[in-house]
This record gives sequence, C-alpha cells and structure tokens, in this order.
Amino acid sequence: MMNALHIAKRIVKQTLRDKRTLALLIIAPLLILSLLYYIFSVSDNSNGVKLGVAEAPKTFINAVEKEGIDIRYYDNNKDIANKIKSGDLTGFATVEDNQLHVTYANDNPTQSGVLASLNQKWLINQNMTQMKNNAKELQDALANVQQQAGATDASQSSQNNVQPYEMKTDYLYGSASSTYFDMINPILIAFFVFFFTFLISGIGLLKERTSGTLERLLASPIKRSQIIFGYIIGYGIFSIIQTVIVVLFAVYVLNIIVEGSILVVLLTTILTALVALTFGILLSTFAASEFQMIQFIPLVIVPQVLFAGLIPIESMSKILGYIAHIMPLYYAGQTMQDVMIKGFVLEDVYLNLLVLLAFFLVLLVLNIIGMKRYRKV
Repeated sequence: MMNALHIAKRIVKQTLRDKRTLALLIIAPLLILSLLYYIFSVSDNSNGVKLGVAEAPKTFINAVEKEGIDIRYYDNNKDIANKIKSGDLTGFATVEDNQLHVTYANDNPTQSGVLASLNQKWLINQNMTQMKNNAKELQDALANVQQQAGATDASQSSQNNVQPYEMKTDYLYGSASSTYFDMINPILIAFFVFFFTFLISGIGLLKERTSGTLERLLASPIKRSQIIFGYIIGYGIFSIIQTVIVVLFAVYVLNIIVEGSILVVLLTTILTALVALTFGILLSTFAASEFQMIQFIPLVIVPQVLFAGLIPIESMSKILGYIAHIMPLYYAGQTMQDVMIKGFVLEDVYLNLLVLLAFFLVLLVLNIIGMKRYRKV
C-alpha cells in the first residue's frame, strides 16, 4: 500500500506543476457550464422573432407585445411573401372575418414554434371570451323571457347565474418559470465531471507511458494493483476536488436549484468521476499518442451524452433503450435529475449508485489485468 501512496504523491506533485492540466480539470468545466447557463436561462426565447401585422385587433397586438416580440406594422396584406423577405420577418399575421391568417417564413423552426404557440394561445383565449359573451347574451335573453312570462323572480334569476370556471395550476416538480436548462443541468454537471476526468486521467497515464516512467515502475518489484491504485488515488484527489468545485459553483453561483440533498449530489458526481477515471486509464492503454486518445472521444463520450438523458430514453427504440443501460452516464444523469429536480433521497437512488460503484470496480479489475500487456507480476 505504501508503494501506491508514493505513486499517488508523485502524481499529485506532477499535476500541481502542470498549470494547463489544472485549468482544464477545474476552470474549463466552470466556464462551459456558465456559458450554457446564460445561453439557456438568461436568453429570451422570443429574441429574434419579428412579426408583420396588418388589420389585426388590439387584443392580438397586446398579446404579441406582452411576449416581447418585435412587431412591424403594414398598411395592407398584399404581397406577403415579399414583405417577409424584405423585412426578415418570422411571420405575417392578419385577422379578417374572425379568421387568424398567419404566414410563417419557417427558415427558423424554433422561432416559428414560438410564434405558433403564441397565436394558438391567443386564439383559444378569444374563443373562450366569445363563448362567455354568447352565454351571457343567452342568459340575459332567457331572463327577459322568464320575466315576461312571470315564471321567475329576482332570487331565482340570481341562482341561475353561472360563474365562469377558473384555472389553478400546480407543478409537482419545478414551477411555471422552469426552463429547458433546469431539466438538463443535472445531466450536464455529471457529463462535465465525467468528460474532463476521463480526458485528464487518460492523457496523464499516456504521458507516463510515453515518457518511460511507467516502464520504470513496471521494471520495479511493485505489483500491478499497487501501480493502478497509486494512479487512481493521485488523479482521484483532483477528480474529487473538481467535483466539489463544479457542484458548489452550480448551486451557489449559478443558483441551480437542488430539491434533494447536496450530499447525495456530491456522492453521485464523485462516483461518476471515479468511473471516468478508471475508464480513461483503461482506454489509454490502447492509445499510442495523445492524438489517438482524443480520437476515442467520439467513440466513448458522444454515446454517453446521447444516452445520458438529454434525449428521452422512452422516445428511443427498445434496442437503443437496452444499450443506454450499459452506459455509466445513464445512471449518473438519471440520479442527478432525480435528486436535483424531484428531491429524491438516498433510499430512492441507491440502486443507481450501486451500479456506478459496480462500473468502477469492474473497470478497476480490468485496469489491473490490462497491466499484463506490459509485465506479469
């Protein structure tokens, strides 16, 4: 065990001297997470949406302005296609004979979707208002008929007045102001911890091998397991530090809401980092250079992202759903979402944590076995 600690101590000193590695391990995840936060959360979804309007009622204009959409006014609705092209409009709307007619440029489906959702909302509100007005007119007409026939009195008329329905909305998770970023940020935290730990550990061991340091260790009486434990302890210290910094930064600086226990969040990310650490070390044994290690990213990291939960697993085919269950980030992302968004406690997510622990132990054994490629001890 002392041999492993000596190796870990050397790795720590070596990493502390490498400022570029420290920046990549700690600062890079914070910068990218902050960038994504401001892209998804701070930006307005209606930005860039421009609507041309001709002959539209005031209620429609007010509804559009309330959403912060840029309105361009026109005197007529002739040659709409040219108006959209010349004005770089998202769409053009007119209201004639109780019909809302909207022409979308549709060169940006996201902006068209924002505008379509607003138009549908206004149309529903208008129809509801019209139905209420029609019902009131009918009620007044019936009241007049009853009064003329002497079949009712003031008290009965009062009882016949039906109050309109009101809507009350509750949210089990989050609130009405929840954004798409609120849903994916737990997955992103797990991903950044996994990605940068995987990259640093893999390249770190590769440098050890190409510089001849690993060869000298293998020529010594130190056992394979002690060498692997030494690397895991050394790089693991920085992985845990990175994990704690990323989580605390996300919670206390970016104000990302954690409904559950932050300790469970830290436990999940630390296990994720350990899996990434052993995974990176294992794959580095198959790379002959840093460039080849980088080439593993599309093969290893991209599938992890796709199956981590950014794309709902339920919407995939059954075969892809089965593949998702062999990806460590699937369990990490699911656990992070359950704890941070749904407020799950340790008893609710312990199975996923045990799976992550199993991934770590299996990869650890594979790393020890993989050392046989260099020396049998």
